Amino acid sequence: MVANVGRDLLIKKNSIVIGGIRNGTIDWTGESIDVTTGEDAGVRLLLEASSQEQIDVPIDGIMKEELLRDLTIGASGTRILTDIEIEWPISDPVNTTPATLTGDFRLSSYSEGEPYNEAITFSATLESSGAFVYTPEAA
Repeated sequence: MVANVGRDLLIKKNSIVIGGIRNGTIDWTGESIDVTTGEDAGVRLLLEASSQEQIDVPIDGIMKEELLRDLTIGASGTRILTDIEIEWPISDPVNTTPATLTGDFRLSSYSEGEPYNEAITFSATLESSGAFVYTPEAA
């Protein structure tokens, strides 16, 4: 089994690294569509499609510059972050292209801690806004 260093998980905006993710979770949710009728003998029947799909990404990380802070609480004060990419470290040594999750995300929370080893610690939650694309790791 190949192992990864968690700190190699990156968050990028327009291909520029804005932070390293030390602890992260990716939550996918797809709301079920119940189409059960009286003809189904009381057994629930769900469609394969979701009525709404979303990805939430709560993260703890570090950054060397204040890029995420500036995007969040700076003069622009934007909450929708476009062109976001989350990049996993390569886990299979024969592969050269990391797995990625790309799309637009709304920053729903952000907190910042004191510098640690000359880096700023932060916690944030990103919520998908619109379509997102997951690309698996490849050779």
